[in-house]
This record gives sequence, structure tokens and C-alpha cells, in this order.
Amino acid sequence: MRRVPLLLVALLVFVSLARADKDPRWILKGHTDTINAVAFAPDNKTFATGGSDDTILLWNMESGKTTATLKGHDDSVIGLAFSPDGKTLASASEDKTVKIWDLAASKVLFTLKGHTDSVNSVAFSPDGKWLASGSDDETIIIWDVATGKQNTTLKGHTDAVNSVAFSADGKWLASGSSDDTVRLWDTSNYKSFDPLKKHTDVVNAVRFSADSKWLASGGNDGNIILWDVTSRKDKSTTDSGLGTIYSLAFGSGDKSLAVAGTEKMVKVFKLDPSDDGGTLSNPVSYTGHSDWINELAISSDGKFLLTGSDDETLRVWELPPASSNEKP
Repeated sequence: MRRVPLLLVALLVFVSLARADKDPRWILKGHTDTINAVAFAPDNKTFATGGSDDTILLWNMESGKTTATLKGHDDSVIGLAFSPDGKTLASASEDKTVKIWDLAASKVLFTLKGHTDSVNSVAFSPDGKWLASGSDDETIIIWDVATGKQNTTLKGHTDAVNSVAFSADGKWLASGSSDDTVRLWDTSNYKSFDPLKKHTDVVNAVRFSADSKWLASGGNDGNIILWDVTSRKDKSTTDSGLGTIYSLAFGSGDKSLAVAGTEKMVKVFKLDPSDDGGTLSNPVSYTGHSDWINELAISSDGKFLLTGSDDETLRVWELPPASSNEKP
């Protein structure tokens, strides 16, 4: 489980922070407790949410209505991931299990048992054959999706694994941990390189750019770090101004990066990944939540931003086209 900092910064200085003009397309309530996880289906017609009420809700993007409630976990749902073909959904829970759901039938295909503590994050490989899960037990397990069997266990972190992500080219798995490090794993043999040490506190979120060249990480130190995947070197460090970062996601065409956490807002930064390093600038804020934002997601077409919060609500915003002159 992500470690909450004992002392949050009381005063933050915001310089030239633009705010999004539009209200959310949807403000949705369906969960009866904290919302921990959100994810868009690959076709962007459906999204899924998971909460501390132990349930998963499926939503229709066009109507903003729930289409199914998935029950089966015995504790909070912390992480969600759709398979690349959109037919299955993986869920991670504090009940120490991962479940793979058949969405057409709204039933569990497999309950994956192997972790000895809360499972915080799940991610499918781009080909859909493998599922990675990260846990408070300090390990990552790679599962065979077709059989539900455990393939291998990755060890190296010395504290909880809070986030896992595959690169789009399938060559890399990234993990972020409460040991304050990021690790890159070569998926051809699942060997880890030396840990990436730049954060000064818990790492809660890792995500690859769509072109697999960049890895973004964020955590309790409030910094967004962009890493060059090939060199495994940090290219830029940006103070988000958001206190603790819980979630981040690249926008369409890797032209923006959205970040959220304890400051009840999302900031969407303009991203300029030039040859000499990625830079973040001109953040636009999306506000309205009354409590921490635990996770965000951007639809694959880059049109929508989805957030889930401790305030038990979901918000869906329309994003400006990546090619427009609007910020970001």
C-alpha cells in the first residue's frame, strides 16, 4: 500500500498556473467508498472503476451510466487494467489476490493467488499474453493469462511495489516502489538493471510514453521524473506543485503528461521530449474534487481525462486536441 507522508507541505507556490475553462463532462457517483482505480477500455466506449467498497463498476462512456457491477474481492480494489483486446479486465486487491474477469459474462475467469500481501497494481503485456502484478510483499509476479498460472516472481525491491507498467513495444517492464526507486526489467529474461535512484521518497506511479522512449515516475516527493529508457538516465525533474503524486499518464501523441495526487487537482503539462531530454511546461489544472485523487487515466484517443478520488466521485473531462493551440 502506498505510504502517505506524515507531513504534507502546507504552503505551495503556484506560478502562472492556467485552469481548464470547461466543466467536467460527467461527475459520477456509484461507489460507496474511496475510488482507488480507474481505467479506459481500448475502444474508449467503456471505463472501469474500483473502490474501497470492494467492487468494480463498468460504465458506458456515452451515457455515463453503469452497465455492470463486478463483485468477488474481499477487500479494497486498488488497481485495474483492461487486456489489449478489451475482452478481459484484471483487478488487484488488498485481499492479496488478482482476478481476471470475462467482461461479456461479467464473471471471474481466474483468481490469481501468489502474493502474501496487498496487491497494488496490474498491467497486461502489449500482446495480452502476460499480466504483471505488484504487491506490498515487495515482489512482482508475472502470470500466464491463458492459464492463470504463475510464470515467474521478480525480486529486487526492498519495500512495497506500488506501480507496474509494460512499454508499448513489449521490451520493458517498469516498477515503482516504496523503497524510493524505479526499476526497469528486460522482458526477454526479466532481469533488472540497477535501480533508478532519483526520487527522495516513495514512488507511487510509473508510465511509459507510447513510443516507449520515455518513462515517467512520480511519488511522495512531488517530483515528476522523465527517464530515457535506452540510457536509463534521468532527463528532467519537475516539481509538480501537487504534494504527493499518486498517478500520472501520457496524453495523445506523447505531447502531454497528466499528474494527480493529494492536492485535489490534475495538472496536465505540455511535454517536449527533444533529443537532449524531456521537458515539462505550461501546466493546465483541472479542479473540482474535494479530496485526494488516487488515479487518473487518459483515453487512448486522447479526448478524455478520467479521475477517481477519496471523495467517492468520478470526473470525466474533455481534453483539447493535441494539435490545437489550446493548453496544454
